[in-house]
Order: sequence, then structure tokens, then C-alpha cells
Amino acid sequence: MSVGKEVPRVIAICSGKGGVGKTFFSVHLAEYAAKRGQRVLLLDADLGLANVDVMLGISPKGSLLELVRGEKGLSDLIVPARAGFDVLPGGSGLYELTALDAEQQQVMMDEMRRISSDYDLVLIDAAAGIGDNVLYFVSASESALVVLTPDPTSLTDAYALIKVLSRQRNMRRFMVVVNQAEVFDAQVAFKRLLSVADRYLDVHLDYVGNLPHSPDVREAVQGQKLLSAQDAPVMRQTLDMVLTNILARERDMTRNGGLQFFWEHSLNEGMNVDANVQEKSS
Repeated sequence: MSVGKEVPRVIAICSGKGGVGKTFFSVHLAEYAAKRGQRVLLLDADLGLANVDVMLGISPKGSLLELVRGEKGLSDLIVPARAGFDVLPGGSGLYELTALDAEQQQVMMDEMRRISSDYDLVLIDAAAGIGDNVLYFVSASESALVVLTPDPTSLTDAYALIKVLSRQRNMRRFMVVVNQAEVFDAQVAFKRLLSVADRYLDVHLDYVGNLPHSPDVREAVQGQKLLSAQDAPVMRQTLDMVLTNILARERDMTRNGGLQFFWEHSLNEGMNVDANVQEKSS
């Protein structure tokens, strides 16, 4: 399922609230795609509270703060994971990374554009919620995968995220996966989200599957290892079905302008929002 070398596919994995398994799906999607021959870069964009490196048990060479300060390039920070994909760690406990300004976003965009041809697939593990960094990274993507649970607060926050992205950043298509839920409960949760979105938003929600609650997942996360077919054959099979659905979805060619387009589009959108805020406050 290789994609064009000059136009890597960019998928952002996001959620309305934390603790729903977003990073779990990010690292396993990266592993799954890499096993199928794709060159994958996983960007930990949960800036300030990054944890992809922790989940994978890898040691960062630095943080994105050094990148935006011009002290290091992306190639200096990228770390290969044992599962066959590259990781760009974010940074944990670094407040400056939680609110990048336009100039810092430009630095990051230039670096991403420079290395984009090295990858077939770029995955962005965004922070939870609707903060400025989240909107920037998700709207810089070709498509978004929203992770949620049947919990009412998760549903409400997922809807809020989709609403903001659609109205402020012109995103119209979202893949949705329901975590920690059996098939029936997951379908009910998705239908509730779909019902409200159809009523109030101009978006298309694409249900890609569910993953039941399981101690196997918790053990894998606590052990800083990926869920394996050897240790948890049933859960791994279910997970792989969801990951297959995600990668099998057709690319959104309406947003297909290459990685440079996505980052520049997002940067411009962010600057427009800042200008509007300043205009209203003046």
C-alpha cells in the first residue's frame, strides 16, 4: 500500500480529551504501516507532555524546543524505533512548546518540508483537546483520526474538537475509532456522535472500528511494548482490523498538495486566527 514518494500521506491522531488511547493507536498504526513496507515518521505533537518515547521505551536525542530555537535540525532529533519506523519526540515538561508562535511554526514547517520526501506516511500524535497547537497540527494533515470512548465526556469533547476543526480550519472528513468498548457500545457511541454532527456540522464521519477494553492493552502500555500477536492474539487481531481499515481508506485528494501545502495552509490559518483575535480586541 505504498504511496507516492513526493507526496507522503499525513494522518493526525487526535482526541477531545486525554486518557482515551490516542497514543496507543498512533504507535501501533506506525508499526503496522512499517511492517507493510511503508517508510513511516511518527511525530509526537503532544508538545510539553510528550509520551511516545516513553511508550516505546526509546531515549530522545533532544526536544523540538531545540528545533524551533534553531539549535538542531529534525535529522538530529529523529530516533529509529525497534518496530521499524522513525520517531520525532516532542518534549515533556517544556512549557515553551505548548504555545508555538508563527515564527516557530515556520521553522518546523521548513524542516518538515525538507525531510518529507524520505517518508511515505507521516503520523502526527496530537495533544488532546482544542488548543492552538492541536488545531495547527491536525489542520496540517491530509486526514484526521479521532479517538474516543463511549464515556459521555469523551463524546462531548470529541464533538467539540470536530466542530472547531470544521469551522475554524475547514476540515470536513474525519475517521473515528471507539476505544475501550465492545462492538455494540462502540456503534451506539458513534451513532450518537454522528447524529449531533449531522444536525449541526457540515462534516463526514467515517467509522473505522472499535477496540474492546482489555488487560492485555494495559499490560503492553505498562511494559512499554507494543501489543503482540504472541501475547494477545485476539486483541491483536481486532486491532489489526481497525488499522487495516484506516490505511485502506482513500486519500482525501482535495487536501492533497503535499506536506508543504499542509503545513503552509495550517500556518496561514493560524496567522489569520491571530489577526482576527487582535482585530476584535483592538
